[in-house]
Amino acid sequence: MTTHHKSARRQCYVVNPAPSFVRPAHHRHRLPAYNKRLLGMVQSRDVTRWVGFYYFDAFHHRTNRLIVRKRHFNRHRACALNALVEAMVYHLNIVSGTIPVSFTTLARESGLATTSAAGNESITRATRAAQDLAAFGLITYKLLFDKVTRQFFPADIEVTDRFFDMAGSTARAWASARNQQLAWINQGLVRNGEKPLTLTEARRRQKEKLVEITWQKRKAEQDIRRKQKMATLANRHSEPDLRHQISCQIQREMSQGQHQGLSLDEFRHLVNKRLAWIYAVARPRE
Repeated sequence: MTTHHKSARRQCYVVNPAPSFVRPAHHRHRLPAYNKRLLGMVQSRDVTRWVGFYYFDAFHHRTNRLIVRKRHFNRHRACALNALVEAMVYHLNIVSGTIPVSFTTLARESGLATTSAAGNESITRATRAAQDLAAFGLITYKLLFDKVTRQFFPADIEVTDRFFDMAGSTARAWASARNQQLAWINQGLVRNGEKPLTLTEARRRQKEKLVEITWQKRKAEQDIRRKQKMATLANRHSEPDLRHQISCQIQREMSQGQHQGLSLDEFRHLVNKRLAWIYAVARPRE
């Protein structure tokens, strides 16, 4: 009885034992033909049975040390790998060979993200599956740390020729689809009087676009946090208290050499201006 209980608990130690990729509901765009064919291939087979997992050596994605495998992927890791590969194929940029989304997005869409009772999100299951793909040379990824916001940028994920072999296609088929897609893009650029793109330039632009999207997203998150902070401040303190705090702040700024030549009326105007800004930011918008 005890042995049976332990066995059942071991088989269900993951939150989602059958993860699968689900296309986001807000995605209305038409998937490129090559991505559509490749997605159909990976959905119709178990990619963890790819012969390369038995043939190639695995190396740690950071230390590059040889990983000695004692067994093949267990059932839960195999399901995670299949779901993650589906999400990667869906988002794959054919020209640049990159996955222009974060591991967090991939984990959510493939059913590999979990949320604790405290509300903390975890994508460990997805990152471990990605580490397996990187160990066998199927993908490469780099984590870039932003020293300004003290956060990581989304990983710079690129696929290799082995990735397409694992997915059921070939590197030659990918090259053909990539050249066709690049020619179509360049045709539109030339028509608009712009210079045609090379593969290197297309890859660089794709990476810059990902960083820019990340910056815009973080700016929006900072604006939301600022509004929440101002709303809390406006609710906790009365108007006289806020005026007092603002006046003290301006006084400290004046002692540090700011607002030189500020008159009493200008001081009052500055206090009123900052108070109005706090109420404007804190005001809920429908």
